[in-house]
Amino acid sequence: MLLNLLSKCALGAALLIALGAAATQAQDKPSKSEKFFPGIIGEDNREIIDSWDKPWNAIGRVNVAGFRSRSMCSGTLISDRMVITAAHCLYNARTGKAHVPSKINFVAGVRRDKFIAHTTAACTYLLDGYTFTTRPTLKHAATDVGVIILSKPLDVPPMPVISKSPEVTQNLDLTSAGYARDRPFLLAADKNCKLLKDRGNLWLTSCDTNYGGSGGPVMVEEGGELKLTAIMVASAQNKFSIAVPINTWSYLLENTTCEGN
Repeated sequence: MLLNLLSKCALGAALLIALGAAATQAQDKPSKSEKFFPGIIGEDNREIIDSWDKPWNAIGRVNVAGFRSRSMCSGTLISDRMVITAAHCLYNARTGKAHVPSKINFVAGVRRDKFIAHTTAACTYLLDGYTFTTRPTLKHAATDVGVIILSKPLDVPPMPVISKSPEVTQNLDLTSAGYARDRPFLLAADKNCKLLKDRGNLWLTSCDTNYGGSGGPVMVEEGGELKLTAIMVASAQNKFSIAVPINTWSYLLENTTCEGN
């Protein structure tokens, strides 16, 4: 889910757009009258990734099926039983309650009517301090990361996580990817986006995204390969997209089981 963050100013306590998508919307083509998507900054630079090569095979859809609603986000497999995504994707936007883990599905490598692997969640963990809201601000976005522990291991090569936070400079080269409302069954990536501003616990980026892209990976090249560095969580209506960098959520990766959950 991508939260559309309607900013009063680029660096203030802006209201954001969470980029999650209801499945009923996600399966529709965008209306001809729809002038923009909230996560597109300038021209739409996303390209279709019609491949199961690494690291794209580790990116999948986080689908939730409930009694009255369905939703989709993006997520990344980072071990055989761990998926990282946006925390708001693990909540029912209508009721504000957390989804029952067994209703949360991770489908890796969705390509049209095919996929690589699928299983459900056994439990979830959230970044400390996260509370669900339908009107997120930059403060909310900074804690919008969650981990899904899967009910069974998946035989899919996980995406490598960067070994340490990259040297952060303005215009740092980024690649972001995810599934979105306009192409819900094909992965799309912006391979040439930039870090616009580092706020410590948040990155403001030029990466193009759309509803459904919440939870998708933001990657930096290290050692000749793309590695997970941040999680896309929201956008500030056509001004910048918002990602949470690894220095904020790396401790979540220590929770590898559901014991004590």
